[in-house]
Amino acid sequence: MSLETRPVESVRGMLDLDARQAHAQTQLQQSLLAAFQLASYTPIDVPLVEQADLYMRKSGADIISKMYTFEDFGGRRLALRPEFTASVVRYYLSNDQNAPIPLRYAYAGPVFRYEKPQRGRYRQFSMAGVELLGSDGPSADAEVIALACWTLERLGVKHYRLVLGHVGILLELLGSLGLSTRLKHFLLDSMEDVGRPGRGLAYVCKRLEEIHPARHAGTPAIVDAPGTEAQAQATLRASLQEMGIELHGSRTEDAILSRMFRKQRASDEDERVERAFAFIQGLHGLTGAPGEVLERARLFLAEYGLGDEPLSRLAEVVAALAAYGIEESHVQVQLALGRGLHYYTDVVFELYDDTGRSQLCGGGRYNELVQSLGGRKSVPAVGFAIGLERLRLALEQQGTALPAAPRVQVLVAAATPAAARAGMQAAQRLREHGIRTEYDLRQRNARTRVAYANRKSIPYLLLVEDGEGSLNLRNMADGTTQSLSLSEVVQEIHG
Repeated sequence: MSLETRPVESVRGMLDLDARQAHAQTQLQQSLLAAFQLASYTPIDVPLVEQADLYMRKSGADIISKMYTFEDFGGRRLALRPEFTASVVRYYLSNDQNAPIPLRYAYAGPVFRYEKPQRGRYRQFSMAGVELLGSDGPSADAEVIALACWTLERLGVKHYRLVLGHVGILLELLGSLGLSTRLKHFLLDSMEDVGRPGRGLAYVCKRLEEIHPARHAGTPAIVDAPGTEAQAQATLRASLQEMGIELHGSRTEDAILSRMFRKQRASDEDERVERAFAFIQGLHGLTGAPGEVLERARLFLAEYGLGDEPLSRLAEVVAALAAYGIEESHVQVQLALGRGLHYYTDVVFELYDDTGRSQLCGGGRYNELVQSLGGRKSVPAVGFAIGLERLRLALEQQGTALPAAPRVQVLVAAATPAAARAGMQAAQRLREHGIRTEYDLRQRNARTRVAYANRKSIPYLLLVEDGEGSLNLRNMADGTTQSLSLSEVVQEIHG
């Protein structure tokens, strides 16, 4: 087979949808947007292609490593949209910075990530979600989380599990340890891996050594230690002098002090990283019903000298969710929930189907993203996204009837070539009356057009007999035929 005639296969990870699936997914998207609008979230649209830097700044290693990026003819580094939140914030900065807040946005459309293809996970998939900009506090968190829950219930997901977390807990601990931004990001990215079957702490430590091979060699680039090396050396020199210790050897005094400084710094870093890992392991043990977990978590944070403000925030969110009818039996607190995106700052959440294996929705609060993308000031924000493909699969698995693709209601055929023009006019008139109409372009004979209508389960066959537009309507169910005017045909089909 030559290259010119060889079939062109679809791109791996990109999903074809048949007529039934495409219709069901389109209806789901429209239903999601309709639900969001009932809560005053206004749909907007953002480009499929954005500046790559928009996602590079805060998306996190997991998203960045899976982005489809390319250079355009102007030499600009661009990316196919891997998620919506950064694009919506960019839209806000470009269009609505002077608008009264809070602002409620809704969106839907495709995104692209280089995922490992499997059931429910593709490289092109669709999201629908909301972003609430300009409102902080547990009531804003609860509004967004409750909207996600209510929307899924409205579409037929009756049994789900809501998982709540708070990334601010780990952020506060990492900040107190004086770790660099790079190392903080690694630990945030790895938090869920520590408790994941098949991975665990050993896996994360190995990855750390691969990513930071010089960490144990005493490089100072990884720790944001207070003060400069020169200041530290001066302090060390003064201390040695007070103790009457002189430095001798083949190296200069400065070189010896610098080496001592870096060794001490590396030793301190190892202790800090070990403390961070112990803390993350402790967070993995804090999973369960809100009341019980939050009480244990307060004692745990106190051991590390951390305040319990994040826990109070979660308790307030759970209480506010009750006002929306979301009972605690639906809610699980999981303090090791990280979400893998670096822009999250506070409360995060995920929604799972009744099996607990398929994540249908995820989101959280990102109070620093607006300013990090060029905003004039910090703007609190919170949002979520629902995966349409996973939602459709979840509804199918629980036996929910998805909307069927609308079928053709009538096949219009011309009895002779001379009747073709009148046949086309009749087909168009039927469409204008809201009747789904197919015109027989192949000019089949009487036997084959009846067989074709039966094969496609088309309930009516309208035969245009001549150029004057004489019409015979055949009911395919009982085989009866009537000579009717066009208005009578419309009335008959509409019932």
